[in-house]
Amino acid sequence: MNFFFRRQQPLSQTFPGVDVLEGVRLAVAEARSRDGDAFEELIAALLEVGSAGDLEDSFEALRVLAGRPALLLRLDAFIRRESAYSTRPAPSLAEADPVALVLAASHADGRIRERALQRMLNQPRPELMPFVVLRTSDWVRQVRAPACAALAVLLHDNPMLATSATVRTALLINRRRRGAFAHGQLLVPLLAGSGTALSGRLLTAPEPAVRRFVLDTTAHRLGIRALAALAESDPDRQVRARAAEAAARQAVWTDQVELLRRLARSRHAEVRITALTGLMRTGSPQNVVPYLDDPSALVRALAREAARRTGIDPLAHYRAAIQTTEPQIGAVGGLAETGSRADGPLLTALLDNPAPQVRVHALRALRSLDVVPVPRVTALLRDGSSAVVKEAAATLAPSATQLPADLLWDMLTDPQRPAVRRAGYRLLSRHDRLTALRAALVVSGDTHPRLAVQGKNDATTQIRNLAPHPWRTRPVPSLDASPAQAADLLALAEQRRTELTEDVVRLLRDALRPGPGNW
Repeated sequence: MNFFFRRQQPLSQTFPGVDVLEGVRLAVAEARSRDGDAFEELIAALLEVGSAGDLEDSFEALRVLAGRPALLLRLDAFIRRESAYSTRPAPSLAEADPVALVLAASHADGRIRERALQRMLNQPRPELMPFVVLRTSDWVRQVRAPACAALAVLLHDNPMLATSATVRTALLINRRRRGAFAHGQLLVPLLAGSGTALSGRLLTAPEPAVRRFVLDTTAHRLGIRALAALAESDPDRQVRARAAEAAARQAVWTDQVELLRRLARSRHAEVRITALTGLMRTGSPQNVVPYLDDPSALVRALAREAARRTGIDPLAHYRAAIQTTEPQIGAVGGLAETGSRADGPLLTALLDNPAPQVRVHALRALRSLDVVPVPRVTALLRDGSSAVVKEAAATLAPSATQLPADLLWDMLTDPQRPAVRRAGYRLLSRHDRLTALRAALVVSGDTHPRLAVQGKNDATTQIRNLAPHPWRTRPVPSLDASPAQAADLLALAEQRRTELTEDVVRLLRDALRPGPGNW
């Protein structure tokens, strides 16, 4: 059929060596990250599937497209924009296949959209529902009204037409001015007595947004065991938290302490805190006290409140807990939250612990209590664990100017470990402008890509800040570089000319040129 866009090359040229359905999948993947020509390639791939005459292939192509609702909305806007200025004749829908119908339903001409919608509604299929939902937010009443009426009737007669793609599309267009209707209509079958099968199917949908929507709508109807299973197994954090909250609420009402204890053993902190809150509400603080050493700060805070209610001193517990042979990281964090500067020696002793995570949390605790033993922490800048090196650099950042400069420059050129070079750069960046710029120029040639990009960006920013601009009210900062230091900086910049660009090197040369305000 004649369509509206400029480029209609065969799919075999765009994606050689693949079948038509695989070509649609590839075109969808390309269009997700691009625009313009990528959408034209996607439309060409879709139309080629439709022109092959296989209805099942056409519906499979629509499933692939509708599986990306955000892309579907962008494609809808692209078709509307391109067809509005196209000189091609309007597409004929007499013998149009399903793919051509859904594309025509996005045409800029409302009469074409209306006819395409009516053709889709003559034989409703689940694959067409996301495209019907899209038209329920149409800006033309003659298109929007029949789409809304048809959606209400179809969902009433057959709730299972509401696929996960339909729900996701409705959730997206709910943000639009006229997009609330589809969202409201999807609530009806979920809340109806016959919606159990639909909610059960949608709760297994791969898209977290769909599961959240269904759970928020039907949590009061789901059994406590089903909610608990969802809280323990769902891969999405928000779904787990909402399911745990609903399960804990029912458990508190029905005094099911054992189920709360089961949820409290979850490996997910958001589930544990909800279950433990439920245990507190059932009058069982003794079941919460064992979580004083939990890795989650929120769980520890609740456990401390339970400990106070049962007469246990949390601070004494933490002080004893970190002196064991294998202290828990939750105990280290707990002491940082409840201790004082007097606990500095206990935490400093943990810097010799063989477990890297214990050393990391000990450094965080010392930093939070403001009792950093600078010489001892400086030794950890060469620790065998990259996480410890990173944490030691963060801990020493306020004291960076007190550290030996030779040590930091030596770290910056460590031949083996990017973590050590990154820590040295972080600490040198806290020095004066001259030192920070030299460190950035050195790092911009690092073999580690991310560190090199950071150095290049920092060096470019610092050099541009040295250039005078007529709109600046503040005086241009000076590097106060000696002739030898200026020559060193220019030599480094020349070595990094490719990364920094010629303009940036020129700005640095001008900033270092002898004259008023310079050396």
